[in-house]
Amino acid sequence: MKHSIQRVSIAGMRPLALTKKQIITVLGSAKLVDRMLWATRHAKGGWFIILREGRDLLVATESVETAYERLVGGELPPLMPSERRFARTTETGVTA
Repeated sequence: MKHSIQRVSIAGMRPLALTKKQIITVLGSAKLVDRMLWATRHAKGGWFIILREGRDLLVATESVETAYERLVGGELPPLMPSERRFARTTETGVTA
């Protein structure tokens, strides 16, 4: 089932790139955005197209829209290593 693409607009305009803060506003979850960024950088997840790294991170708006479509389709980014470790210890009841 194909969903219509949700377009991002800020003040009536579609920006070419979004900051991390704007992405969090669009997607609604800082943890989700952190997972997507981690997967993009380390797990070859391809969630975002990062245009500029560093303090002023910029991500292509089109890639944020595509990530949203993947979420709507039921796909989730992988857990970050710290979350996997926590999930493993809570499942087994053993703390490291």
